[in-house]
Amino acid sequence: MKTIVVGFDGTDASLVAVDWAAERAARGATRIEIVAIGGSLVSDDSRLDESLRSAELRVLDSAPDCDVTSRRAGGNMPGSLFEQAAAADLLVVGAHRDGAANSMLSVRFLRHLARTAVPIVIVPAHWTPSAASVVVGFSGYETSSRVIAEAAGHADVIGASLAMVHAWQMPVPRIEGPISLRASPIQVRAEHSKTLRSAALRSSTEHPDVHVEQVLSHGDTAEVLLERARDASLLVVGAPHRGLLADALLGSVIHELLTHSSIPICIVPNTAPVD
Repeated sequence: MKTIVVGFDGTDASLVAVDWAAERAARGATRIEIVAIGGSLVSDDSRLDESLRSAELRVLDSAPDCDVTSRRAGGNMPGSLFEQAAAADLLVVGAHRDGAANSMLSVRFLRHLARTAVPIVIVPAHWTPSAASVVVGFSGYETSSRVIAEAAGHADVIGASLAMVHAWQMPVPRIEGPISLRASPIQVRAEHSKTLRSAALRSSTEHPDVHVEQVLSHGDTAEVLLERARDASLLVVGAPHRGLLADALLGSVIHELLTHSSIPICIVPNTAPVD
């Protein structure tokens, strides 16, 4: 049984996150833990307890057999929420209506994101259930295997196809002596296509019930993913490696996706957490 932790603050955004988790629980054995961190927007303890109980009932309306609990936890956002979700299979949070680039997805949030081992789903406020394809960004690196496995798992749960999207660009020409060595676009594209095809075959073998589509596009990674995932049910990408500076994180593909995506995004860590 998988465990999903939902970050809750009593707002509409966190209720949408609860609904997303409940929709997954309705499709398979899932335990949901709804967690409110100290200093939430619902300041009155009795009101918060009532809101948490209402959120539990909201889950049970969609998934009557779900094992759902709620609790309050001390500490500050976002660190305490990540600590509460450390043993979970997935952390789910909602993005407020003023866009994903809010306090939830601030520099501090992204710093914790780069250090956690738990995949996290950010659900936009206007989310509605969908069985459309799951899109995964394939980087071509070894760490893509965990990202693809996570995406295939989501696709399997909702009975959707999996679109593996790989954006490629021409490499910077190498200089050797007085000669500038330029790769052929045809050759570069063929190499990327081979890498993508190999990964798709592995995914099909490991997840035989999931139809895998290969999408190879030339262009900026964020632009390619946003365009391909426009009508998808979920976009899955790998998180930056740990140790990157917050400024680098904010300027990354991840931040572009969080800022502009209209669908839920699942961010899968590439590394284990650090001390």
